[in-house]
Amino acid sequence: MLSLVALIDGWGNDAACLRAAAGMARALGGKLTVAHFKTADVLPVGAMEMAVIPTSSVSDQEALSRAESAYAEECSQLPDCCLETMDCGVGEAIKYLSPYHDVIVLERLLETDGPDATAFSAALFDSRCAVLVSPSSRRSYDAVRHVALAWNGTAQAGRALRAAMPFLRKAAQVTVLQRSGSTEDAGLKRYLADHGIEPITFKAYGNGNLTGRGWGRALLAATTDTEADLLVMGAYGSSIGNLLGFGRATEKIVSSAPVPVLLSA
Repeated sequence: MLSLVALIDGWGNDAACLRAAAGMARALGGKLTVAHFKTADVLPVGAMEMAVIPTSSVSDQEALSRAESAYAEECSQLPDCCLETMDCGVGEAIKYLSPYHDVIVLERLLETDGPDATAFSAALFDSRCAVLVSPSSRRSYDAVRHVALAWNGTAQAGRALRAAMPFLRKAAQVTVLQRSGSTEDAGLKRYLADHGIEPITFKAYGNGNLTGRGWGRALLAATTDTEADLLVMGAYGSSIGNLLGFGRATEKIVSSAPVPVLLSA
């Protein structure tokens, strides 16, 4: 059974995050835990430093109320689902929860800096846990019919592939997206066939003159063209404290994806 944990803060895009997480849990017969963490005000105090100021008790109570409301709306009918309130920030929540879950579900980034981005980077590069990015969509994703797999043969892509196996086995269709000029990966085809995942389709995207963000846009366009329910890809970069350490293509994906994205670093 796949174990998912969705992290929410009582603000922002909680409902969409839980909608995607609950839909994926239903589609896979998995178990979902929802964790509400405390937010904090983050103020710049230097070129590479941040000061974290705890929020007031009134704000904390309002955030908890919003989190409980989003949970009741999106997850109350999901078997074995529970809401945990954690008396810590998102970084500590990720550090505590990641060893006990297969996938961390986070909201799609609206900005590529600040505390949300730092938490996102920590989940991928520090905890080394697979991360599912939820889109800001009203769609429930109760079925994973078509998976798009971004493939380049790297270790990161391989870890994302293995993390995505429960999704790939449920899918009726799998499309492998490779950058233009790449040959179809026979080793990948054999590996998927060994796991009972076939047939698969190979599709090229982009061109050789694109920037990092341009490749990200091309991958998103190819994902949309295939009408995939889920994009699986490796994440590239590193955790560098308070800055988002993603490569430019990964940054574009996690801030703009119209469908859920499963990433592994």
